[in-house]
This record gives sequence, C-alpha cells and structure tokens, in this order.
Amino acid sequence: MKRIVAPVLVVFMLTGCGSNDFRTDGIKAVTVSESDGFYRFQTGDFITFDEPKAIQVFEDMLREAERIPGIANVVGPEYDLEVRFENEETDRYYLWLNESDGESSLYDADDTDTAHLIPADVTNRLIELLEAD
Repeated sequence: MKRIVAPVLVVFMLTGCGSNDFRTDGIKAVTVSESDGFYRFQTGDFITFDEPKAIQVFEDMLREAERIPGIANVVGPEYDLEVRFENEETDRYYLWLNESDGESSLYDADDTDTAHLIPADVTNRLIELLEAD
C-alpha cells in the first residue's frame, strides 16, 4: 500500500503547486481586444481567434499560467480576452504582455486580486499570434 500512496501524494503535491483552475477543454473561440481598463470589458473592436493552432496558444496560456501568491495591485490591463466554449459559456481574462523580459501576467476578470505568470515561451507565441492579425 505504501508503494501506491507515496507516488500518488507526490503527484498530488506537484500538481497543486502553482496550478490554477482555468478551463481549457472545449474552447471554441477567443476574442481579444485592447482594454479600456478593469471592469470595462471591451465589446467592440476585437479580433476573434477560432482556428485550432490559435486556440492551442490560448489553451497553453491558460494551462501554464502559474499563480503568484499574494494580492496584486497593478495598472489597467493591455488586453481583454473572452474565451468562448463549445457549450457557449464564456470566461474573461485581463492580459499584460511583457516583451522585455518575456513573462506576462494574466488575471481572471472575476478575481482581479490574483495574478498569474505566463512563461516566456507562451508569451512569445501570444505576441506572434497577436502581431500576425
């Protein structure tokens, strides 16, 4: 029994560190617009990404975003993101792309006190995607 419990505990502990609860399954499309600031989610002048390659970049962003402990206090976001799922539900996020050091920040629009860091490789893919359109 100890042989089974120890590996399960290690996997559980590793997956709990820095993880998040962002949904990634069933993404149908992602709309991105320049932000007007917190709590004023942009509803016009946006780009919709619905191709599988583009959706994969946003799935990776959400999957790899690592929660930063503590309460964040930042200036208004650069981008508003709305993730639409196959069941027509939506999740909204605020995004800051940091081109200088590679890591970017992401906030759930429903929890603007908690920051998540996006790794440099995913940030670079996001920048490429947004610059292409």
